[in-house]
Amino acid sequence: MFILVAGLRYETGVDWRVYTSMFEDTPPINEISDPLGRVLIFSSIDYGYCIFISVVKSIHGSIQAVFFIISLIGSIFVYKSVKIYSDGRIMSMLLYFSLLFFILDMSGLRQGFALSIFFYSLQYVYKRKFWPYLVLLLLAGSFHWSAYLLIPLYFLISKRFSNLVLTCIFLISLSIFMLKIGWLQFVFVHIFSGFSNEFIASKIFTYTDTYESGRGFSANTIASIIFYVSTFILCLYYRLNLEGKNKYFNMFLNIYMCQVVSYFALYEFIEMADRLRLYFLIANLILLPSMVFVFISLKERVLIYTYLIAFAFFSCKPYVLNEQVTIAYHPYQNFIIYNLFDLKSTGAERLDEHARIHEE
Repeated sequence: MFILVAGLRYETGVDWRVYTSMFEDTPPINEISDPLGRVLIFSSIDYGYCIFISVVKSIHGSIQAVFFIISLIGSIFVYKSVKIYSDGRIMSMLLYFSLLFFILDMSGLRQGFALSIFFYSLQYVYKRKFWPYLVLLLLAGSFHWSAYLLIPLYFLISKRFSNLVLTCIFLISLSIFMLKIGWLQFVFVHIFSGFSNEFIASKIFTYTDTYESGRGFSANTIASIIFYVSTFILCLYYRLNLEGKNKYFNMFLNIYMCQVVSYFALYEFIEMADRLRLYFLIANLILLPSMVFVFISLKERVLIYTYLIAFAFFSCKPYVLNEQVTIAYHPYQNFIIYNLFDLKSTGAERLDEHARIHEE
């Protein structure tokens, strides 16, 4: 279902126009015969994706073929990962749909593909096999540069940190956010402003040029804090049982802490923080289903499953309720249906309206 819905979407989501324009401007790889042609192919630092769309174009494929192939391969990586790590596969896929499907599969396909590879690569962190992990992360980074930032996690997320250490990290991160302690401004303004690679520097500042406003308080923020705190408490309280049930638990608990740090401690640079946090949301796919199977009684299982459902619904509420801020996603348009019946697409108008709403 994920593959068919995301892979066959037609002018639906936020980024389809950018991807279409990039595809149209990229020459087929079999027509490259001079240095200028190579420059036109590598119009982005995401070299793997650039080569991929150039190859697709050389065999007379369209942007719809790009969407479908990436959706197909990415979904396979996600499902294989869930089979490896999760105690409750259906619950994990439900959470993936709630947390990531609309944002990545239906829009930011390059980072979605990078995330699926990162998710799959975590088994090599557990097995302490650095080179397979590195190769997979380099592949992921070639589709979205942000995946390169995940390489150092190999040396951190395999460790078992004490409850005290994790609690200190959580409280410090939360305090930075609650007290609005501005520490990242100094780091980026004084260190990265002199970065030698202008292209990478521009990428960094694209996602960090919002520190004057940062992440503010709202009803959604308060609800997120409640979910973060309650999930953290549940993980620590039942940690010994969860470790016994799932050998990957501590690794995903550490990834969850990366999510906490991204959301709270990096609040000044909301664009970069949210970009990184998307990778770390995979921790929820494993931790929450694992909690359901810790309990023996039906009452306890129903309670924690209700918590999981509430978390899932809160995460995707704007999309499933067709709120105005998600107008770029609804009504959903299917490529086969719209071409078979020669229907008029409203994708461009809805995308313009989406941009207008988010500018206000």
